Amino acid sequence: MEFKIKKTILEKTLASIVKIIPPKSTYTVLQNIIIETKDKKLSIEATDLDVFIKKVVPAEIKDEGKILIPGKKILEITRESYIEDILFKLKELNLQITAGNAQFNIPSLDYHEFPEVPKFPEKKWFEMGVGEFGEMVDSTIFMVARDISRRPMNGVLVQVKDDELKFVTTDGARLAMNRREKKQTPGELIVATKVFDLIDFENAEENLEVYIDERMMGVKFLDTTIIARLIEGPYPNYEGVIPKTFVGNCTIDKSALDGALKRVSLVASPRIKNVKFDLHEKGIILSASSPDIGEAKEEIPCIYEGEKLGVWFNANLMLEILRHISTNDLVMLLTSQSTAAVLKPKGEENLMYLLMPLRIDSFE
Repeated sequence: MEFKIKKTILEKTLASIVKIIPPKSTYTVLQNIIIETKDKKLSIEATDLDVFIKKVVPAEIKDEGKILIPGKKILEITRESYIEDILFKLKELNLQITAGNAQFNIPSLDYHEFPEVPKFPEKKWFEMGVGEFGEMVDSTIFMVARDISRRPMNGVLVQVKDDELKFVTTDGARLAMNRREKKQTPGELIVATKVFDLIDFENAEENLEVYIDERMMGVKFLDTTIIARLIEGPYPNYEGVIPKTFVGNCTIDKSALDGALKRVSLVASPRIKNVKFDLHEKGIILSASSPDIGEAKEEIPCIYEGEKLGVWFNANLMLEILRHISTNDLVMLLTSQSTAAVLKPKGEENLMYLLMPLRIDSFE
């Protein structure tokens, strides 16, 4: 095997691929990547046994071959190289790397030790633009549950139902849903978040294809192929917790709420960041207090219709939602002091968040 490749191309490719390499594993072969030159193409593969990724990149191929080599070490060498083109040559069991005046000799392993790659799913489910797919991921993935005991909630629910494609996540206290019209075969998958970390969302205009079978998902876009094992369900019945009726409707400037919430929460309990929202026809009064720090109050204008209501929210959870709303105005729909509120961008029906209030009876 012998080939020459641009440093910039190799560095970007390796930086994306080594994300999947587990930091620690008793199965040491997973620290390695497969590099193969075949049919005038260079391919690089890696896996953590749950997700398999392969990228095909342009290179000047002189001799075909295949090698198993430490992935992160090759990336480190590539990053530190100062030359435009890097030369790789396999001699016996060593990979010789030449980058200008620098030369490296890296021992290789038997590539037959690399885990067998599962068959790519045959059934094409849907396709969409990489940019649109990325928007759906970014607006929901931050709400995935971190508690490993709630395994289905550790992933993103990807669902096609009633001619809509939905991405849904929840951590128990919040729920995010982004949807698009998509007339495809109904179905649903629970996808690990690390799959989305491997997708390059820079090429927004390109298309991304999703394939499925009973336990696997396949993704193809540009030069990349991903095969991922699905998280076993069932996913919680999220539709059952989405409120249908509301006692209050508030439209508010997102920046005003963001700033006031940050200020008032400075004196809230550091543990639960409890801030009270008192909603009335003239606006919202935000207030917080804690025995050791003090108290704060700030009123901000809004357009409010409905019952006067006092609701406690975790300021940090609310602020994280605000960061993912792109419009200037936010719509907040209230149900009661103890049931979920709905937050969504004004004028955009595709995106919706649910936030459960805090129950702080002693502060009422």
